[in-house]
Amino acid sequence: MIEGLRMLLCSSVVFFFQFSFFNVLNAQHSVAPVLSWLATVDDSQRIVLSWSPSADSTVWGYHICSGQPCLDYDTVFGRLDTSLLCLDHSPLEPHSYRIHVFDSSHNVSSLTPAFGNIVLSAEVPECETAVHASWTPYGSMPSGLGRYLLMVRVEPLDTLFETYYSTDSSGARSFSFSLPPEATSASLRVAAVSVDRRLVSFSNTVAVQRLTADTAAFLDIRSIAFDSLAGSVNLSFRVDTAYRGADSCTLWRSVDGSPWRQLARLPWPPLDRYADRSVSRYDSLHCYQLSVADACGLGLSYSESRCVVVPPPPPPAVALPNIVVVGADSPNGQFLPVASSLMGDIYELCIYDRRGNLVFATTDPAEPWRPDTGTPQGSYAYSLRLRFADNTIHSYAGTILVIR
Repeated sequence: MIEGLRMLLCSSVVFFFQFSFFNVLNAQHSVAPVLSWLATVDDSQRIVLSWSPSADSTVWGYHICSGQPCLDYDTVFGRLDTSLLCLDHSPLEPHSYRIHVFDSSHNVSSLTPAFGNIVLSAEVPECETAVHASWTPYGSMPSGLGRYLLMVRVEPLDTLFETYYSTDSSGARSFSFSLPPEATSASLRVAAVSVDRRLVSFSNTVAVQRLTADTAAFLDIRSIAFDSLAGSVNLSFRVDTAYRGADSCTLWRSVDGSPWRQLARLPWPPLDRYADRSVSRYDSLHCYQLSVADACGLGLSYSESRCVVVPPPPPPAVALPNIVVVGADSPNGQFLPVASSLMGDIYELCIYDRRGNLVFATTDPAEPWRPDTGTPQGSYAYSLRLRFADNTIHSYAGTILVIR
């Protein structure tokens, strides 16, 4: 029966066994009070009250009252019983407690100051990476309140609780911090530590998750090929067209193992095909990857990378005709050097007559010299200077025979 009484919980039971609230207020003499007390939340998320035993040898037990005003009573029998498990009180709500001691003659001690549990709350607003935490104060810590500690355990790193923030008792009871990029959730707990560090009251544990908006279910580069005639890499895509969280996506490129660099911003969803015309034939391995952000613009989803080998260009070559036949129907009525793998930024063609007079000049590789019917028949000299795609500059000189 005594063991059963020891397990009485904080259930607002008024103690009437030879006691009443009137007895408490009108006791004849006081009993030695408790000098240390604490309210904390255990690992099972239950409020636990504890106190030091009274120094009075006549102690029969302890009364714990709760609420404001302090009217409801729980009773713990036994001078050495110094804890109470409050199953009926939620750790998510603040509660106030006071304790006094009673003896077998119905005498009581003075009440302790009011003390209670710490209630912690935390959230990660949508489209933010910061955790915002705040907690209620801890009152009447014996020997004084020294500081608060906010402890965080990050998942999926599965690290132990670590002190993330510390402030003295007069400091702010709120704090914000950012989760590491690899973290998806975190568990938070606050501890109030006494000045002498002998007493620690823990709050409830709060779990928060990084809130992200919808993302594309899949991104694929379905095919990739090099078009030798056009000199481009052609790609085709397969993406989640049902995803509407973004207005664009990014195509990335890595050349011969270089870091990924943004190649193009594409509308979302992208067109089925894309041609990369900025390919350098002097780079061998071209790799591509597609990415799209979530609706918050925080996290990126990536496709698998796809690569293609671009064959090197043919060696530089120039074909130079040596006869021009003047005539309206002549298929050889112009002089136009045909060069492969031109860079295009340097091209200088000049034509001279026998006396050294300049009769034609151009910097356009597509512009030919077309002698008209008034051009005298005979030999003409030419000079040609150009840069190839391998960054080499070459000069050519020779003669052209103009006939009718």
